[in-house]
Amino acid sequence: MSFLNPTQTEVRRRRILVGGASVLLTTIIMTAFMLESRSGYSGRVMNVIYMQSWKADRTRDDTLADATATDAARTERLAQSRTYIATLSGPARAKAQEQYDKYVEGGGVKKDIPFVITAPEPGVVALAKPGVAALAKPGVVALAKPGVAALTEAGVAALAEAGEPPVR
Repeated sequence: MSFLNPTQTEVRRRRILVGGASVLLTTIIMTAFMLESRSGYSGRVMNVIYMQSWKADRTRDDTLADATATDAARTERLAQSRTYIATLSGPARAKAQEQYDKYVEGGGVKKDIPFVITAPEPGVVALAKPGVAALAKPGVVALAKPGVAALTEAGVAALAEAGEPPVR
C-alpha cells in the first residue's frame, strides 16, 4: 500500500509527468490552431441574402413599377460613380475606373441595391431619415429600405416632438 503514502521522489515524478503532459497537450492544441489558420480553411462562408416579401394580391403593375424603380436606382448609383471618377485625374482615375469596372462586372450594384419599394405598406404615412432618435419610439412599423423606417401616425408625431420632419 505504498500508493497511499508515496515517497517524495514519486510525488515529484508524478507532478513533473502531469505538468509535462499538460504543457504538451496545450502546445499541441495551440499548434493545431496555428496551422489551421495558415491554411486558410475556416469553414464555409455564408452569404446572407435579404428578400422582399410581398402580399399575395400584388399585381403585375406593382411588380413592373418596383423593377423600374430598382433599375433607375441602380443606374443612378452607377452614374454617381462615373461622375466621381470623371473628377479624378492621373493614376487615381485609372485605379478608380478599374475598381468601377470590377464592381460592375461582379454585379456589385445588384448586391448593393437588391430592390426598391415604390409604394409603402398600407398605414404608412411617412418615411423617417436614417439615424433619427424617434426610430426607437413607438410607431415604427417596419424597415422600408435599409436605414429607412416606415412610420405610422404615432411615429410621425414622435418625429415632430423630436423636431425632425419626416420624408414624405
